[in-house]
Amino acid sequence: IFAIVVIIAIKAVPAKLAVAELTDYAGELADRATGPGMTDEVIAQRILERANKLRLNLVAENLQVRRSNVYINIEMRFEVVLKYPVYTYVWKVQRTIERPLIYT
Repeated sequence: IFAIVVIIAIKAVPAKLAVAELTDYAGELADRATGPGMTDEVIAQRILERANKLRLNLVAENLQVRRSNVYINIEMRFEVVLKYPVYTYVWKVQRTIERPLIYT
């Protein structure tokens, strides 16, 4: 049983860490959304670049950056495929980040 847990963890832990890093990064960008040059398009492009760097399969069609006068909302949907010797697990990831826009 310990060997099975180790085999699962070898693939699952790096994938979970990559998703967490991307989510944190998107949150940081949302926090800075009122900064100079931080348009919705720039934020989306930076998120896509980070996802590519982390080898996550996020495409522009599954990324939405929207803002109102009060909030910015970032929605990401993608899949992480974890291939094991006898099984392939598809982890469907959906993350929504909503932050208030703070104008200084």
